[in-house]
Amino acid sequence: MNELTQERSHIHASIVKSALANHQIARNMNELTEERSHIHASIVKRPLANYHPTSNMNKNTQWTVL
Repeated sequence: MNELTQERSHIHASIVKSALANHQIARNMNELTEERSHIHASIVKRPLANYHPTSNMNKNTQWTVL
């Protein structure tokens, strides 16, 4: 009986460890996804930031030409 109790305890501990490991993996994946989103956003913002001054310069040039 004692051996069965120990075996059941080991199985239970294994199940709990597995669940915690899966939870940690999910958290890590979420963090990586969030980091990738921030990187993507900064890549998109950079050309947009460069585009606006050029757009403004084009508008100014149009006014001076007219």
